[in-house]
Amino acid sequence: MPGPTEGALVSGEQQFRNEFSGGEARTVVQVGRADLVNVYGANAAPAPRRALAGLPARPGPLVGREAPAWSLLTLLGPDRSPTDPLGVVVTGQGGVGKTSLALDAAHRALERGWFPGGVLYADAGTLPADRRPGPEELLSAFLRMLGVPGGELPPHRIGLEALFRSQLKTHGDERGAVLVLLDNAADEAQFTPLLPADPRHRLLVTSRTRPEARDLAVLPLHVLTARDSRALLSAANDPGRNGELDELAALCGHLPLALGVVRARLNREEHDAAPLLSALRPQRDRLGELGLDATFDLSYRTLDEPTARLLRMLALHPGPVLDAASASALSGLSPARTRRALDRLRDDHLLLPGGASGQFRFHDLTRLYARARLAEETDEARAGALDRLLNHYADEAGAADPGPWFEQHAAAAASAVGMAVAADAHERVAAIGDPLLEFLTKRAQLVESLRLLGDLVISAQRERRFARQIELLGTMAARYGDLSCRHHQMTCFDAANLVNVRHPVRVRDWHDVNADLAAMKGDLMDAIRQRRKAVSLWRQDGNTAREVDSRIALGDHLTEAGHPGHARRVYRDAADLAESATEPVRAARAHRRLAKDAANRGEWDGARSHGVTAQEFAVRSGDVRATVVAVRARAETELLASAPRAAAPLLRDALELARAHQLRGEETNCQLMLVRLHIDSGESELGSELLDAVRPLIEAQEARDTPPDVPPPPPLSSEPLTLRDRARMLILPASTVLWATGCLVAGTVVDGSGPAALWSAHLGLTVVGAWAARRYWRHGIAPGRLNLLAVASQIVVPALAMGVLVVIAFFTSAPDPTAVMTVTAACLLLVQTALVWGGPRHLMKRPYKWVRSRLHAAR
Repeated sequence: MPGPTEGALVSGEQQFRNEFSGGEARTVVQVGRADLVNVYGANAAPAPRRALAGLPARPGPLVGREAPAWSLLTLLGPDRSPTDPLGVVVTGQGGVGKTSLALDAAHRALERGWFPGGVLYADAGTLPADRRPGPEELLSAFLRMLGVPGGELPPHRIGLEALFRSQLKTHGDERGAVLVLLDNAADEAQFTPLLPADPRHRLLVTSRTRPEARDLAVLPLHVLTARDSRALLSAANDPGRNGELDELAALCGHLPLALGVVRARLNREEHDAAPLLSALRPQRDRLGELGLDATFDLSYRTLDEPTARLLRMLALHPGPVLDAASASALSGLSPARTRRALDRLRDDHLLLPGGASGQFRFHDLTRLYARARLAEETDEARAGALDRLLNHYADEAGAADPGPWFEQHAAAAASAVGMAVAADAHERVAAIGDPLLEFLTKRAQLVESLRLLGDLVISAQRERRFARQIELLGTMAARYGDLSCRHHQMTCFDAANLVNVRHPVRVRDWHDVNADLAAMKGDLMDAIRQRRKAVSLWRQDGNTAREVDSRIALGDHLTEAGHPGHARRVYRDAADLAESATEPVRAARAHRRLAKDAANRGEWDGARSHGVTAQEFAVRSGDVRATVVAVRARAETELLASAPRAAAPLLRDALELARAHQLRGEETNCQLMLVRLHIDSGESELGSELLDAVRPLIEAQEARDTPPDVPPPPPLSSEPLTLRDRARMLILPASTVLWATGCLVAGTVVDGSGPAALWSAHLGLTVVGAWAARRYWRHGIAPGRLNLLAVASQIVVPALAMGVLVVIAFFTSAPDPTAVMTVTAACLLLVQTALVWGGPRHLMKRPYKWVRSRLHAAR
C-alpha cells in the first residue's frame, strides 16, 4: 500500500511529495501533481557518486619557483586567521607556469592532510574562447561532483550558488575541508561565485587576468631568472655549454612553457644546441618553433576589437617601454580609451608594467606575437600610425624643455629617428634627432649619441644636404676621439673629405675638420691656419657658439705649438664671448683652460678662481661630463699646489659622479689621480693597491682599439654619380687618353716626324691621370701611397709636362703638325687638370704645400 501523502503550502500552492518504502512498487497512481518522487527499495536507482579525487597528476619538479610555491602553501595552509582571504588567484601571462604551480601546491596540500574532504577540480580552458563555461555551468559541474543529482539542480544562478555553499558546508561537516581548484579561468566573473563561505574551504584559481576583488589573494607569477632558465635547460652540469644555454633561454624569453619545449627538443637532439639556435634566431619563425601561437591566441581572442587593434599597433612602438600618450598616437584612440585598453592588456598579461608609473612594456615573445598580428592591418593604417607617432615625438622633442621627457623616452626617441630615416621622413629626423643629440651630449652618453649621429648622417645623405653631412661627420669624429677610437675617427674624417671632394661646398665646419685632422697628423701650423679661418667665418655668420668652440681649439693648438701667451689671450676672448652669449658649457671649458694656464705659471689663486668658475658654469649647464671634468680639474690644481687634503673630497665627488653615469674614462682618470694623491700623502701601500686594481682596466682599454659596444661609422653613400662626377671620372680622362694615343700614332706612324719618346710619355701620363682621377673621385684623399701618387701625378707632373710642351712649341722654327699637336696636348692637359681637379678648391689654392704636408704626414 502506498504510504501517506504529505502536503505543503508553498507560494500559495499545494505541493505533494510521495515516498514509498518497505517493499517493491510496481505501479504508482498519482492524483494531482507530484514534483518529486523518491523510491527507496530493492530496485531504487543508486545515489549519485561524489567525485572529489579528480586532481590531475602532479607535475615534474619545479625550477625557480621555491618562493612563489612557499607563498601559495602559506595562503592555503590551515594556520589562517579568520580575516585571511578564502581564495587565491595565481596570475601571469600564458606559458609562465601557473597550472604547474597550482597543481604542485594542491598535491602538497593533500599530502599534508589539509583538505581531507578532497578536491573539486575543473579546467575552464579546455573549450575554445568563444564557448568558455560560465559560472552556472561550473557551479552545476561542481554540485554534481558533490553528489547532487542533475535533476535536483536549481535552474538559476542564485539557487546554484546557495546550494553550492550549502553542500560545501555539509560535506565539510561530514568529511572535512575541500579545495576548489579552477584552472585557466577567463575572468573574475567566472570564478567569484565559487568562493566558499565556510572558512575551512579554499578556492585556488589560475587566470591570465588579474582580479580586482578584495576578498581574493593575488599571487603574480613572473618569468624565470637567467640562472633558473639555464638550470631548467641543462640536463647535466656542463659549464662549457652555458653560453649556448643562456642564448636559448634568452630566445625563449625565460618563459617556462617555451623552455620546456626547448628542453624536450634538446633531449631529442642529444643536447646539440646548434640546430635549435639556428631555428630560433630568426624572429619571424620563433613563435612557431616554440609552439606558442595557440597560447597567445587564447588571450588575444578575448579582447574587444579596439583593444586588439591597440595591441597590434603597439608592435610599431620603437622603445623598450611605452606610455599612454605614444599608445594613443599609434592607435588613434582618445587618451582615456587608450588608458582603459592598456589596463586591460596589462591585466591579461599581454603587457607588463614598465617600471615607472603609467608605463608598460612587452615581453619579448609577446612583442613577436603582436608583430605577427600587425600583418592584419593595411599598409595605409600602419603608415598612418607611424606618422602620428613621429608627430607626437617631434612635438615632445620641440618643447621648451624636453629634458624631463627625454629622461624617460630617450631610447624610444632614438629608435624613432631610425624609423623616420627608413620612412624618408627627414623633417621628423631633424625635429627629433637634433634636440635628442643635445640631450645625450649633456648626459655624456657617447655611444648612444654615436648611434643617433649615424642615423642623422644617413638622413643628410639621402637629402643631399652635403654641408650638414660634413658637420655631422666632424661631430662623429670628435665623439670617436673621446672614446679613443682612432680608426673610426679617421674614417669619419675621410668620409667628410670625400663628401667635400664630390660636392664642394663652402662650409664652415670644413675648416674645423681639417684643423682636427692636421692636429692629429702633427701639422700644428696648418691646424692653426685652418682654425683661424673657422673663427673668422663663424664670426661673420654670427654663430657665437661655434666661434667659441673654434677659439678654444685654436688656443689648444697654440699651447701645443709653444705659444702660451697668445693662447691665453684666445682663451680669455673665448670665455668672455661664451659668458656674454650664455653658453655655460663653453664658458666652463674656457675657464678650465685658463685655470690650467695659471697653474702652469704657478699662479695658484688665479688657477683656483678659474676652476671654481668653471665648475659653476658646468653645474649650471647640466652637462654631466663637463661637471666631472671641472671637478677633477680643480682636484688636479690642488695636487699641483701641494694641497692633497683639498684635492681628496673633490676627487671623491668626481669619482662618484662618473660612476653614477658610467663614464668609464673619467672614472679611470679619477682613480689614477687618487693613486697620485695617496702617494703624495705618504700612503704608498694604499696607492699601490689602488694602482693594481686600476691597471687591468687601463690595459684592457689600451689593448682594444674599439670598445665592443661602439657602433661603426655609417657607410659611404651609394648614391648614383652625377653627370659632373662621371665627366671627371670617365669622360675627360678617356678623352685625354684617346687624344694622346692619336698624337702618338700621328707623330710616329703617319708622318714619322714627331718625337716618339715625347708622345709615349704623354700617353703614359694621361693613363696615370685617368686612373688617379677615378680613384680620387671614388675614395677621396685617404691615407696610403697610392692616393699620394694619384694626387702628385695630377697636380705636380701635369704642370711640369705642360711647361715642357709649351717650351717645345715655342722653340719650333716653323709651325708644323708636331708643334700644333704639342700645343693642343698642352692645352688639353691644362683643361683636364682644371676641370677634373678644380672642384676641391682647398687643393688648388696651394697644391705644392698641400702635397708637401701629405708627404710629411705619411712619413
